[in-house]
Amino acid sequence: MYVTTIATNLDACRTEAEIADESGTVVMTVYEDHDGWHVEAFDDSIKPATDEFGELTEEAKRTLSHYVNRQGKNPPKGLTAGALSLWLMEKDGTAMGQPTA
Repeated sequence: MYVTTIATNLDACRTEAEIADESGTVVMTVYEDHDGWHVEAFDDSIKPATDEFGELTEEAKRTLSHYVNRQGKNPPKGLTAGALSLWLMEKDGTAMGQPTA
């Protein structure tokens, strides 16, 4: 079983999906930048093209697509690390996971 967590990567200025195994070790990261979608596997035994990881990757992309600043393009100037993290986690059309009217 794998668990996907959405997190900010402040060093790369992006929002990413971290996919971890049962032990909590992150085995794969999915993110989008100006070049498109990327999948990074951190374990040689992980094959992102397999059915299981393909489904996890596609679900991560669908989830990330709701984060409007996920690529980190043009962040506001002068943000603290906390404010930058919140900016990267901003979602389109939802608040606290619920649709806005």
